Amino acid sequence: MKKRLRNILLGLLVVATVACDSEFSNPNEPNEENAYSSLAGFYAVCVGLRTHYSVSSLRYAVYVPGITTREIGTTSTYQTPMDLAYGGTSLTNINTGVGSLWSALLKDKGQAEDIIGKIDNITMAEETRNGILAFANYFKALTLCNLYQNFEQFPLMNSADGDAEFATASEGLAKMVSLLLEAQDLVQAGVSSDFASNVLGNIELDNCIEALLSRVYLYQGDYTSCIAVAGGIDLTSMSTFAYDNENYNPVYAFAVDGSPYLLPKDNFGLTGDYLPADGDGRYDFYLAAPDTVELEELGGAALKQINGFFSTYSSEIPVYLPGEILLNIAEAYARSSDLSNAVTYVNAVVTKTDDAYGLNASLADQTAYLSSLSQSELLEEIYKQRCIELFFTGQRLVDSRRFHPDLDFNHSSDLTSERNRDYYPYPQEERDNNPNCPDDPEI
Repeated sequence: MKKRLRNILLGLLVVATVACDSEFSNPNEPNEENAYSSLAGFYAVCVGLRTHYSVSSLRYAVYVPGITTREIGTTSTYQTPMDLAYGGTSLTNINTGVGSLWSALLKDKGQAEDIIGKIDNITMAEETRNGILAFANYFKALTLCNLYQNFEQFPLMNSADGDAEFATASEGLAKMVSLLLEAQDLVQAGVSSDFASNVLGNIELDNCIEALLSRVYLYQGDYTSCIAVAGGIDLTSMSTFAYDNENYNPVYAFAVDGSPYLLPKDNFGLTGDYLPADGDGRYDFYLAAPDTVELEELGGAALKQINGFFSTYSSEIPVYLPGEILLNIAEAYARSSDLSNAVTYVNAVVTKTDDAYGLNASLADQTAYLSSLSQSELLEEIYKQRCIELFFTGQRLVDSRRFHPDLDFNHSSDLTSERNRDYYPYPQEERDNNPNCPDDPEI
């Protein structure tokens, strides 16, 4: 496919590219000399970070694990998606999709670290400083969360010498919490309107911080904190990544534009007991005709066209979804053995008709059915609802590991299980250049 040649934003690492890759232009990009020597320079770096994450990193964070977890099928024999579809031991360190996911996230993380490390280069108003630091903390935590979702270990701090030390998942989660709590305190101390108007775009930073914090607490198993922070989020507040004819919606770029070969699987890639209920409004929200078929050697699944947040080049993508917040609370209650409250929040998701983004299942009240389920059965229902509600958000791989840690799948030829790997191998470039790179996970 044709490559869209665009200027690459200032960053620490070079992003490995794959077929159909697209970058973006930033006419306001500062050069390295003046990036941190003026307030305008700091603002431009922050905007560049937000744009690169929303265009490049988000692209790989959706499509790479989307193939692994059967959300996405392919009609092409390109090696990158085929190896991701086979997974298991077929997926090697040289897969360019995995390499691009890794390097794009490290680029954004490094940019956030630069902002944090150089914030005192110039004098600025305290509320402006609060905003810039909170923003950088949030994006560093967001990139760490994406790394956690896909890799067994990852660096907490980039190294200019290429020898960053790796941290365990639990260490990474603890760092995310620390960053987000500091960001929360900074926002509560006050953020200048000048910063907000120049940097944030369509992002309500306080709610985004709390939404990500609720996700991280859930991953961490701190269910009390998850419920507390998620319960305070305004579900009518909308935060989105915006796009234009220079910076395309990343899913549109790979799944709609031109002659796409990466397409969503019918029924969200779900089978058996996880199939969406008849009349579930989220089906038509996300999926559309015409139909096509995946390569036979990859399973031959029915494929649809992507809809919803991805149907045009300028469609805005939510930073987080209200349904995720409700499902975070539901899962936290279910894992705490408070099934009554868990049922209430699951039911709120499946009966929702007033979602801020129009993402409504609009099903009849399910209280009686949900109340009849055991704890393990209710958790399975929550997993199903997360797969549907959070379609194309890049969260299904980590959810599959969390809900089904002992999933048994054939590591060489299974094309139907809900995932074909637990974690990705570390890119060859990282292994060649960083002596601290750990051994690859077996699967």
